[in-house]
Parts: sequence; C-alpha cells; structure tokens
Amino acid sequence: MSWKSKKCMREVVLKKKFKEENSMFKKKVTILVVLTVIFCLTFGIVQGFAEEQKKEVKITICALRDISTETALKILKESDFEERTGITVEANLLEFAPMVQAHKMDFMSGAGNYDIVAIDQPSLGLYVTSDWVAALDFYLNDKSLPSIDREDLIPALLEPCGIWEGSLYAIPMGSYGNLFGYRKDLLKEAGFVDSAGNPKPPATFKEFYEYAKELNNPPKVYGTALYAHKGEYLSYDMGSYLWSWGAGFINGSDVNLEDWPKYHVAWDTPQGIEALKFYVRFYREGLVPKDSLIYDHTRFTEAFQVGKVAMGLMIGEAVGEPMENPDKSRVRGLMDYAPMPGKLRADGSIAPPIPHIGAHSFAINKDSKNTKEAFMVLEFLTGKDIAKEYILRGGKPFRFSHFFEEAYEKYPHMKATRNNMPTGKCRPNIPEYPAVSEIFSTALHGVLAGEGDVEEIMKAAAKKANEEILKPSYPEYY
Repeated sequence: MSWKSKKCMREVVLKKKFKEENSMFKKKVTILVVLTVIFCLTFGIVQGFAEEQKKEVKITICALRDISTETALKILKESDFEERTGITVEANLLEFAPMVQAHKMDFMSGAGNYDIVAIDQPSLGLYVTSDWVAALDFYLNDKSLPSIDREDLIPALLEPCGIWEGSLYAIPMGSYGNLFGYRKDLLKEAGFVDSAGNPKPPATFKEFYEYAKELNNPPKVYGTALYAHKGEYLSYDMGSYLWSWGAGFINGSDVNLEDWPKYHVAWDTPQGIEALKFYVRFYREGLVPKDSLIYDHTRFTEAFQVGKVAMGLMIGEAVGEPMENPDKSRVRGLMDYAPMPGKLRADGSIAPPIPHIGAHSFAINKDSKNTKEAFMVLEFLTGKDIAKEYILRGGKPFRFSHFFEEAYEKYPHMKATRNNMPTGKCRPNIPEYPAVSEIFSTALHGVLAGEGDVEEIMKAAAKKANEEILKPSYPEYY
C-alpha cells in the first residue's frame, strides 16, 4: 500500500474518531445545559417559595386618634406579635372628620389601602349597608384564628356598635360616655360642699347652670365647656341634653315618642327646643370659652388639662389618665367625677341621668387583600389577653375584664363608667343618621355662632332633614 493510500485511510479514521468525539461532546453539553436549566428552575422555585414564606404582610389601620387606639397599638408594637405572625402593622390616626373622609376615598376607589377601619357607633348602619365592611362571622368560625372572647364584650356596647341585623361587623376599640368632671378645689372655694365639707357636684341641670355662673371667672377659668366643633362632635355633645329633656334625634331610632311621627327628627319637639335653648345659653352668656366652637377631642381635653374649665359633661377621652398625666396636666389630683346631672321634674323629683355612651369599633375593609391577617390584628388590639395592661395604661373599657380592683384604685372614675353603661343611650345607627346629623350640627353650630334664633333655625333644619333625608327612605311615614 502506497503512502498516499495509508494517509487517506488515516484521515478517514481520524475524521470518524473526531466525528464520534464531537457527537459525544455535544451530548455532554446538552446534558449539562439541561441539568443547569433544571437546577436553575428548581433553585428559583425553592428560593421563590422561601421568599414567599418569609414575606411579611402589612396591615394598615385608619382610625381615630384617641387614647384607646394609641394604647392598644403601643402594646402590640412592644409585644412579639409582628415577629411571631409576620404581620407588620401600620396606623393612620386622624381626627374624626378627616378619618371619615379618608375611609370614603378608599371605599370609593376600591383600592383597599386600609385593611382595618374605625367606625363611630352611629355610622355602623351606613358602613354595612354601603357594603364597605365585611361581616366577621366567617372568621369567628375559623378554628385556626384566635377567639374574640365574645362573652367578655359588654352587650350595651357590642350590640349598637358592632352588630347589624344579627351579624357581627365590628368590635369595640375603646368606649366613650359622659361623666360629670369637676375641679374639687374650685367647688370648695365657691362653697359647693356637702355637710361634711366635701365638694358637691350639681345634681340637676338647673344646678349645673347655677354652678357655672358662680364659677365663671374668665379668662382665667370658665364655668364649663362645650364639645362644640362643627360635625359629629356637636351632635354627640347635644345628645344627653336632648334625651334628658325627653327629645332625641330620630323618632323610632334613638327615641320612641308616642305623640310624634315615626322616622321624623325629634329635636324640634317642644322638649327638644327647650333643651337646645338651654345648651345655647351657656355659650351666649359667656360661661364657656369662645373657642369651644372648635373643640374636638384634643382641644376639649386640653382645656381641662390647663385648668381653663371648672367642670362639665366630659367626653370619655378626657377622663382619667389625661387629667392625671404629670407631663400634660396642670390639674393632677384636682379632678373628680360623678354621674351627669338629671332633669328636674315639675313635681320636684329628679329624672335619672341619661349618659351618652358608644364606641369607635374596628371593622375589616371589604376590599382588604389580607382579611385573615386583618382579623388577627383586630383580635389582638381588642382582645382579652391585653385587657389588664390596656386599662392600666389608660385605655377606655369595653370588656367585663376591663373592670378590676387595681383599675378602680388607679382610676376612681371607672366605677361611675361601669354604672353608666346599662342606663346610657346611643345615637341612631340607621344609615340615614350621618346625613341627618350633618344638617343638625351645621344648623346648631350656626346658632352658637350667632346666626339667628334657636327655634327658627333648628325647626328649619328639622324640615330639611325630614324632606331630604328621611322621607325618601321611609315614605310610608309621610
């Protein structure tokens, strides 16, 4: 065989070998690529799952800025709740009117920016019938979720503040109710004492007015104060006066007057007009600070804290801890509390006091994307497990477990608060009430500001509320 033939054969063999090696290399590369892809996919899935497992859920609350909500949130932040559950809690705390506006903007957009919202007692019907909040019954039946200890919640608050047509929609977060607060030192100086020389608060509204005139010494101190900021503040403040005089807001809702048409406003009855005139009298005679017309939660409380006010029907937010806090109050140790005055009857007897009670309750936004986690936050903040710490740090009671000996010792007003609840009255919570209240408070605020005659303006407001709000909803009563 010639060398050329041998060379050709060698080349054929080499080419064949190269082809086989090249084919094997390609197979190895393909296998390596496949394995790499499988590894990457597997790692990505595992990593994604791990990240999902570690991912925190954020629950955002839009609520009233008050001592109860602030206290419960502080306890949550100081606990292991967020670490244990992976739920981060954020809160947007506002005054009442801005809070309601923030809620409505979120509800109308459907964005679900707020997972938990605070509902004032008379707005429950509006929030439920507008389909803004979710019923909580489903979560109560979920055994994987903590119990709300429903039997520990005070029915006088839970029913008007959380239940609508048999279903639970909200749980009280704090409470409010009128107590009569007074400066012990000022009553003693003025000679308003009992036989033992102890300060004696007024027993009737007539005495309340007389005390206010005697104690009034502006600008150093005023006889009393009104919670008269335009809006629901003013409606709230007026409630106890209307009820004590035998009137109300809406007949068939907060009152049942036999001689007045049902589902008509009830502040323009003769008794209602009398109550309104009595209330306005405090302002027009200079017995209250002029800036009472802008008194919201904060300003009303501060007026008492700085010693500007001698006595008054105090909102629950202002009672107790705010007056005894040495960092905020100049009247520490000087305040005491009693049941609110009663109406003097024609026969000389005194009608039982009718304190205004209620609560801002927490509900879950129907558009929340994390309703289960929202319920867990809601349960913690309103729960029995933090009851003792919550009360001793200044929160307002809404559970039976909130009343205990140590609390009575620290806050003597707690006994009067508990006695208020069974006899107290709430504003209407029918869906039409907020619109009716807006007409009422706008008119009364104008009267206080000097815009005209009490009876004329308030009767015109009653006609407007009946025709524009109540008649369309309850035509059968017109």
